[in-house]
Amino acid sequence: MLLPTRTRSLRFSTTEIEHLILGTALVTAAGVSFLYGSTSSALALLIATVVFAMGFILHELAHKYVAQNYGLWAEFRVNTFGVILTAISVVSPFKFIAPGAVVISGFADRERMGLTAIAGPIVNVVIAMGLISLLPVLANTAIYIAILYGAAINAFLALFNLIPFSIFDGRKVYAWNKRYWIVIFVVSLLLTLYAYFLLGMF
Repeated sequence: MLLPTRTRSLRFSTTEIEHLILGTALVTAAGVSFLYGSTSSALALLIATVVFAMGFILHELAHKYVAQNYGLWAEFRVNTFGVILTAISVVSPFKFIAPGAVVISGFADRERMGLTAIAGPIVNVVIAMGLISLLPVLANTAIYIAILYGAAINAFLALFNLIPFSIFDGRKVYAWNKRYWIVIFVVSLLLTLYAYFLLGMF
């Protein structure tokens, strides 16, 4: 496996920061809309807001970090179509949570692109697994539902981004290594089904 040759600190432009703020706000609003009517706890809503925001930001930063460690230019950019659909998701039962993506330029072979692409979904899988592991000790607490929704959203974000077509991360991962794609896709699918199964019990 091709590994980064040296560690580089993350670098951000003013434009990228503005786009990240907009993207995070939209994704967080769409995510919190899942909780509408499910809880009246201010603490639960606050925790859900933080979890949804972190799931999105860390996903994008994982792409950016890996790409920059390979010496590539990488910055997050929103796109009009994604912003509109994500904004609609805030008030619609249909959820499309993808206001933008990390844009990459420079020489990148299939392996570099695959490793960069898989980094984001892996972050969401780790977050979802971590949140699910907390559920047994949070049973019968006000924040249980927020943590469960957070796990569901992160699992779904991983699964959604692993679609092996078009602009999704899954297309690059699948083109690079089909076995890795199958493993991470199946794990994301199982986590999503499990989280939504638990949600269905409410």
